[in-house]
Amino acid sequence: MMHRFLAVALPVAMALLPASPGLAGPTTGSVINRYGLPGAIDTPSAEMMPDGVLGASLSYSDLGNAVGLSFQVLPRVTAILRYGKFDTDGGLGYIRDRSFDFRLQLMGEDPNGWRPAVALGLQDAIGTGFYAAEYIVATKTITPRLRVSGGLGWGRMANDGGIGSPFGGRDEADVGEGGTLHPDQWFRGEMAPFVNIAWQATDKLTLLAEYSGDDYACETGQSGKCARGSWLNDKEELSSNINLGFSYQAGPNYQIGAHLLGGKQVGVQASMSLNPRRGPYPSGFEKGPAPVRPRPAVSADPEGWAGTWAADPTAQPAIQKALGEALAKEGQRLESMALTANRAEVRIRNHRYMQQAEAIGRTVRLMTRALPPSVETLVVTSVEEGMPTSSLTFRRSDVERLENTEVSHIANAAVLSDADPRAAGLVQSPGVTPRFRWTLGPYLSTGLWDPEEPIRYEVGAELSASYELLPGLTLNGTVRQRAFGNAEQEAPGGLSVADYLELSDDEIAAGNNGVYRVRSDGRMYSGNDKPRIPQLTINWNAKPTETLYSRVTVGLLENMYGGISTEILWKPVNSRLALGAEINQVRKRDYENAFEFLDYEVTTGHVSAYYEFGGGFVGQLDIGRYLAGDDGATVTLTREFANGWKVGAWATKTDLSSEEYGEGSFDKGISVRIPMAWALGTPSKRTVGGTVQSLNRDGGRKLRVDGRLYDVVRDSHSTNLYSGWGRFWR
Repeated sequence: MMHRFLAVALPVAMALLPASPGLAGPTTGSVINRYGLPGAIDTPSAEMMPDGVLGASLSYSDLGNAVGLSFQVLPRVTAILRYGKFDTDGGLGYIRDRSFDFRLQLMGEDPNGWRPAVALGLQDAIGTGFYAAEYIVATKTITPRLRVSGGLGWGRMANDGGIGSPFGGRDEADVGEGGTLHPDQWFRGEMAPFVNIAWQATDKLTLLAEYSGDDYACETGQSGKCARGSWLNDKEELSSNINLGFSYQAGPNYQIGAHLLGGKQVGVQASMSLNPRRGPYPSGFEKGPAPVRPRPAVSADPEGWAGTWAADPTAQPAIQKALGEALAKEGQRLESMALTANRAEVRIRNHRYMQQAEAIGRTVRLMTRALPPSVETLVVTSVEEGMPTSSLTFRRSDVERLENTEVSHIANAAVLSDADPRAAGLVQSPGVTPRFRWTLGPYLSTGLWDPEEPIRYEVGAELSASYELLPGLTLNGTVRQRAFGNAEQEAPGGLSVADYLELSDDEIAAGNNGVYRVRSDGRMYSGNDKPRIPQLTINWNAKPTETLYSRVTVGLLENMYGGISTEILWKPVNSRLALGAEINQVRKRDYENAFEFLDYEVTTGHVSAYYEFGGGFVGQLDIGRYLAGDDGATVTLTREFANGWKVGAWATKTDLSSEEYGEGSFDKGISVRIPMAWALGTPSKRTVGGTVQSLNRDGGRKLRVDGRLYDVVRDSHSTNLYSGWGRFWR
């Protein structure tokens, strides 16, 4: 019962229950250990990183090296995905492997009393079990410069110095299958104590010492129970369980350190952290907006206040032209405008600001400067990909009165509503369509954490162009020319490229546990010295009703597939819930020739539900058919920040068995998007980032289509709009 409580009930309960007002806040750590989490050298502490921080760590020693990517999911919940390299007796002489850790802080430290911080951790919970361990740890601050942590560990953390098995034995035979949870093994087997001390000698230097139950028997060749087999070259056995080291704070976001393991093995490590809430340039470098222009007294402009100007047919074209030119300087495009004597609606497309609220705030200011005084109602409608997504209605008198007050006042005075797809009186601005745009520049394509190669990359030149024929109807295309890189054309299954090209669809599936290779032959599309067209599509976006959006995309949809993709989305502007459906009929593209196809054809599709939980968390559930013809579901959880940061994770389980899927058992991964505006301080809607998937397998794989509707429309809907509302008056 105690084992089950520790393994399941306690983490779930603590994650779901709200914090008590009397409970101390999370204890924040300052030193990152070799596993990429707050701790000493190898042993953990009960400390957390600051909420929302994204960290990266690199450690190296003769016993192995690892790279970790960590994220503080909640103030008391930390997760890390790690990628390590170990020497083995396999064909390559080494193995690169992934592991996943989870830490939950049960309570924070009481700085004025005796109570320490306490945390529970799972190590290598979904990996192959090489690092598999569980622990419960307490941390107490003795003096402002001295912290002590101690606890009990199971699994790898109890290889030496065990004091008993209170919760039953551990079945080591079950460990070693990647991608499979083994909750029945958690907190089982031998239990051993550990302790560590961190002394801050100077403001930047911290000295570390620890006693660990991990004797590194696998790395030194002293154990035959390793999840990956015996080692190629035996290394000298460590002489003690005591590790010593130091950590140096090289900058606000950087640490470097070194350590001596067991008196024999020397290692080095480095780590960095990025806090989405603390950008390098918090105030930004954008120019200030034009101030609101108060209307003149009635006596100073009686005709303007009377609205007689509205009868002049030249009035709206002149006002629309002047306002469009002013908006263009602010990075906005005035798509259309409806103007009467007392109401003005402008439909804008924001090309510059990450927060839609900032674009709307600057537009409202310019409207007060361009419109005659009789216009009291101001409506700003946001447009994305030709679709009106939301409308904000203001009283001009409120804008004039509240300009220099808190942004909450103008938020309370404005009315957010669904945009009317067929608003009367709209006049399209000249030059909106047709419109041609193009860019030419370098590209970098990377593949990370492959079991055989940690980084695969390709560098070259990329030409992208779009031609908007009508609002919502756009032709898009991209051409790439490779220059160099180590991502070469390579066939799966150890075959030569020539032999693989001779295989039929049935033979390809037969050599892959009966599953056609829909993604695992992705390297066949690499190393092409000919110009490559990753995408060439015609895209039609529309809004049939106030709350319904649609998309049809036809052509070369992505690097590996072409065909037709259709989607529909129901998303009211003030609703946290959205529902969607997508159907795709696609065929696999030829490995080298841009306009040729292979025989493999499949129909895929999903019904989707999206929900905004609050606090920046967005959940997504997709149920349907995937590229390999397998049926199942994908669960995605993303944490979003007001400045555009996004960190997410997903897991997909389909009707493929573990044997059919292969190592990893099911598809899973993480994604990170970082806005350029956060890093550079200049306004931009561009982001950088990517995805890291557990293994290059074929089960649970979706089509990659640009412009899926949910991500397109959300920036101007209530949750995203108001999360960035602090920049309305910027």
